[in-house]
Amino acid sequence: MAASAQTIIDQIRHDVGAAMLSRLNSHGFSEITPDHLAEDTSHDVAVIRRIFPDLSAAVDQGLKDIDDAVSAGLQDDFAEDAEATTRERILEGLIVRFEAYVPFKHAIRNLNKAAAMNPPLALMMVGRLSGASQALLEISGLDTSGLKGLMRVKGLAAVALSVQRDWLADDSADLSVTIRALDKRLGQAESLAETLNIISRDHDASDHATTKDDGREDQ
Repeated sequence: MAASAQTIIDQIRHDVGAAMLSRLNSHGFSEITPDHLAEDTSHDVAVIRRIFPDLSAAVDQGLKDIDDAVSAGLQDDFAEDAEATTRERILEGLIVRFEAYVPFKHAIRNLNKAAAMNPPLALMMVGRLSGASQALLEISGLDTSGLKGLMRVKGLAAVALSVQRDWLADDSADLSVTIRALDKRLGQAESLAETLNIISRDHDASDHATTKDDGREDQ
């Protein structure tokens, strides 16, 4: 019974999160109410208010669902391409995330405007970006624990945030403008990270050497 109730609550969370992002494509954050989300999802407004007493949590749910789907897809892709370098994985992950958010460009614009006057919303968005950055680093094979790990997470989040303006203005069908900007900023971040000894210059080489050694031991 409890499991069934939790499943229902989880479904409401997913539905409301998706509805929130859809509404944000055409409405400002402050214009959206629980009544709108109840109308869009057919869920009881009282239940929505109970689960999401603050609508910034509904935004977080919608963003989290996108990021979780991206991470799951990348894990499968990376498992099939063991030869990809850490940099290649990180770049691919950033590109895939921006691609996933294309249908919600207007929502991101509206969130950015609202966050400038809503500190809790701004903190939530920063936390969501940090969470997505940590997940990408980990599935790319980098450790995110300790001070070095924290700096890696902050550095990757800074790269993604610095490219967001390019992405918002990118009307190309293949996101070529965004990809060029990502490649450039990621290279700059790598150079700084190597200088500060946050990542090793031979990280990918050592990773591949370990993989090959493991393969020989298994034979």
